[in-house]
Amino acid sequence: MSRSFDSYFGPPSQPINVAEFLQQANSALLSGSFTNAAWEQLTPEHRNAVEAEINESISDLKSSLDQVWDNPVLSAHVLRQHESTIASVRGQADAPAPKGRKRKRDIAPEGSESTPEVLQLQEKLDAVNLRCWGLTVESALCMRSAKNSDYNALDAPKKMEQAPDANSHPNAVISLTVYNRITYLPSCLTRSSQHAVLSTQTLADLLRVLPCASSNMPTEELDAEGDVSSYNVTDQTGEHSGCLFCIEDLIYRDGRETPDYAEKLVVHFHKLPEDKRPQIKIASTSASETTFNALTLGTHKPYWILHQGNCEHFFVIDQIRHAPLAHVSDPLSGYPLMLHLTPTVQDLCRACGKVPAVHSIVGDMRLGESPCLLCAPCWRMMGPPKNDEGVVVVPLVIPFVNH
Repeated sequence: MSRSFDSYFGPPSQPINVAEFLQQANSALLSGSFTNAAWEQLTPEHRNAVEAEINESISDLKSSLDQVWDNPVLSAHVLRQHESTIASVRGQADAPAPKGRKRKRDIAPEGSESTPEVLQLQEKLDAVNLRCWGLTVESALCMRSAKNSDYNALDAPKKMEQAPDANSHPNAVISLTVYNRITYLPSCLTRSSQHAVLSTQTLADLLRVLPCASSNMPTEELDAEGDVSSYNVTDQTGEHSGCLFCIEDLIYRDGRETPDYAEKLVVHFHKLPEDKRPQIKIASTSASETTFNALTLGTHKPYWILHQGNCEHFFVIDQIRHAPLAHVSDPLSGYPLMLHLTPTVQDLCRACGKVPAVHSIVGDMRLGESPCLLCAPCWRMMGPPKNDEGVVVVPLVIPFVNH
């Protein structure tokens, strides 16, 4: 894992004991170490003058930007100029195409009309003396097309109901990102979601809010012979039948009385050659008992989650902050917060090819393939088969948050 995923994460930080970090932050806050001594020495009149000057500069900058973006002609001109510059940089950075082959080039968009207000704006932009203002050929190394994981399906952080207050206890706010394996490229990962948890919350609290298709699987309904006859969409698995967390070479079990995932994993590792056997141990506390306060974590370092049979996730700590020093935009309650959710990419219906499929039809001879993915309208238009023996309608699972 470490060899395959080195390009995704890192470099990792030194191990951070969350409890010690919180204690040091509280001590520094009480002693006033976070205050600026030079700022405190200024007179109230001088402070007000400095704040007024800063606010005025920010207001001028914001108003000038708003004037451009609120004007359709000016904003369209800026966007076209940016796209034209990007196309030019990519065109210069492309290597020469092999003989007999033509490399596809990005076509620069047409320029906007030379209206007086556009010419005036362009003169201001050309007068900027910052050397980093313009894009050079080397900028192509940092350019890529937008991926699906760059988009956010949430328009605001998603809160949990009946969640503790961030200021109810001495807390640290821990931001983390969850990654999943790509189905067709198991050695590659893609971002699934981002969350913010409190240090007083447990690992089980984090697992409970992870968006995962395995947690929304419909239950199987069996016939008299014990074969699967249909699926119950309203009754889903929901609860985790088993889980484990692997953090800093310690395995946090699910705490079940029956042989749990941790014990089975250790048995599996003992079957490996001794030189290839991971040096991990089972922690004394379970995932539902272990709070983030009790952990030692490293930022930008992947940790492993296994649940629902063979469903894997990797989570990476992005940031550990002291809750009393939170930003004004940080919510005070509703943790664990979901900050980002990658939109789900669904397969299209095999009949119309326009609408996302919601059913997988198994054993229907009319469709020409089995299983066949269909949307709800197309399946209604097909109607039930005359001989429905052996035909099973499997609802497709959408890995979205149902909390």
